[in-house]
Amino acid sequence: MNYQHLTESQRYEIKAYLNCNKSQKFIAEQLGVSESCISRELKRNRLKRGGYNPEKAQEFTMVRKERFCNNRRFTKAVKEFVECKLNQEQWSPEQIVGHCKKHKINMLSV
Repeated sequence: MNYQHLTESQRYEIKAYLNCNKSQKFIAEQLGVSESCISRELKRNRLKRGGYNPEKAQEFTMVRKERFCNNRRFTKAVKEFVECKLNQEQWSPEQIVGHCKKHKINMLSV
Protein backbone atom coordinates (compact mmCIF):
# COMPACT_ATOMS: atom_id res chain seq x y z
CA MET A 1 0.00 0.00 0.00
CA ASN A 2 1.13 3.55 -0.66
CA TYR A 3 1.74 5.85 2.26
CA GLN A 4 -0.69 8.70 2.56
CA HIS A 5 -1.89 11.05 5.25
CA LEU A 6 -5.29 10.47 6.79
CA THR A 7 -7.97 13.02 6.04
CA GLU A 8 -10.28 14.58 8.60
CA SER A 9 -13.22 12.53 7.31
CA GLN A 10 -11.17 9.33 7.66
CA ARG A 11 -10.52 10.25 11.28
CA TYR A 12 -14.27 10.49 11.88
CA GLU A 13 -14.69 7.09 10.20
CA ILE A 14 -12.06 5.64 12.54
CA LYS A 15 -14.01 6.94 15.54
CA ALA A 16 -17.26 5.45 14.21
CA TYR A 17 -15.63 2.05 13.68
CA LEU A 18 -14.06 2.18 17.15
CA ASN A 19 -17.49 2.92 18.63
CA CYS A 20 -18.73 -0.26 16.90
CA ASN A 21 -15.82 -2.21 18.45
CA LYS A 22 -14.21 -2.92 15.08
CA SER A 23 -10.58 -4.07 14.98
CA GLN A 24 -7.71 -1.97 13.67
CA LYS A 25 -7.31 -4.49 10.85
CA PHE A 26 -10.96 -4.06 9.83
CA ILE A 27 -10.68 -0.25 9.99
CA ALA A 28 -7.52 -0.31 7.86
CA GLU A 29 -9.20 -2.47 5.22
CA GLN A 30 -12.23 -0.18 5.09
CA LEU A 31 -10.12 2.95 4.72
CA GLY A 32 -7.63 1.38 2.30
CA VAL A 33 -4.60 2.05 4.50
CA SER A 34 -2.17 -0.21 6.35
CA GLU A 35 -2.84 -1.54 9.83
CA SER A 36 0.25 0.26 11.08
CA CYS A 37 -1.21 3.55 9.81
CA ILE A 38 -4.27 3.06 12.03
CA SER A 39 -2.11 1.94 14.94
CA ARG A 40 0.14 5.02 14.63
CA GLU A 41 -2.88 7.31 14.31
CA LEU A 42 -4.42 5.96 17.51
CA LYS A 43 -1.12 6.08 19.39
CA ARG A 44 -0.11 9.58 18.27
CA ASN A 45 -3.48 11.15 18.89
CA ARG A 46 -4.56 9.40 22.08
CA LEU A 47 -6.18 11.71 24.61
CA LYS A 48 -4.66 12.06 28.07
CA ARG A 49 -7.59 10.21 29.60
CA GLY A 50 -7.57 7.60 26.86
CA GLY A 51 -9.86 7.33 23.90
CA TYR A 52 -9.77 8.91 20.47
CA ASN A 53 -11.33 12.17 19.35
CA PRO A 54 -11.15 12.88 15.59
CA GLU A 55 -11.47 16.63 16.08
CA LYS A 56 -8.54 16.70 18.52
CA ALA A 57 -6.59 14.28 16.31
CA GLN A 58 -6.92 16.70 13.38
CA GLU A 59 -5.84 19.56 15.65
CA PHE A 60 -2.78 17.62 16.87
CA THR A 61 -1.89 16.78 13.27
CA MET A 62 -2.05 20.41 12.17
CA VAL A 63 0.17 21.48 15.10
CA ARG A 64 2.76 18.81 14.21
CA LYS A 65 2.59 19.81 10.54
CA GLU A 66 3.24 23.45 11.45
CA ARG A 67 6.09 22.58 13.79
CA PHE A 68 7.96 20.56 11.16
CA CYS A 69 7.24 22.65 8.07
CA ASN A 70 10.81 24.00 7.87
CA ASN A 71 13.02 22.59 5.17
CA ARG A 72 15.28 20.21 7.07
CA ARG A 73 17.41 18.68 4.34
CA PHE A 74 21.08 17.86 4.66
CA THR A 75 22.24 20.05 1.81
CA LYS A 76 25.72 20.28 0.35
CA ALA A 77 26.20 23.63 2.10
CA VAL A 78 25.28 22.14 5.49
CA LYS A 79 27.61 19.20 4.89
CA GLU A 80 30.50 21.50 3.98
CA PHE A 81 29.85 23.71 7.01
CA VAL A 82 29.81 20.74 9.40
CA GLU A 83 32.90 19.13 7.83
CA CYS A 84 34.79 22.43 8.05
CA LYS A 85 33.96 22.87 11.72
CA LEU A 86 34.78 19.24 12.54
CA ASN A 87 37.98 18.83 10.54
CA GLN A 88 39.54 22.27 10.19
CA GLU A 89 38.47 23.93 13.41
CA GLN A 90 38.27 20.76 15.54
CA TRP A 91 34.81 21.59 16.89
CA SER A 92 32.76 18.92 18.64
CA PRO A 93 29.26 18.09 17.34
CA GLU A 94 27.87 19.78 20.47
CA GLN A 95 29.76 22.98 19.67
CA ILE A 96 28.40 22.97 16.11
CA VAL A 97 24.84 22.52 17.36
CA GLY A 98 25.31 25.27 19.97
CA HIS A 99 26.70 27.65 17.34
CA CYS A 100 23.79 26.92 15.01
CA LYS A 101 21.22 27.46 17.76
CA LYS A 102 22.84 30.74 18.79
CA HIS A 103 22.88 32.02 15.20
CA LYS A 104 19.49 30.53 14.28
CA ILE A 105 20.94 28.22 11.62
CA ASN A 106 18.61 25.29 10.86
CA MET A 107 20.14 21.91 11.56
CA LEU A 108 18.74 18.43 11.00
CA SER A 109 18.84 17.29 14.61
CA VAL A 110 19.90 18.47 18.01
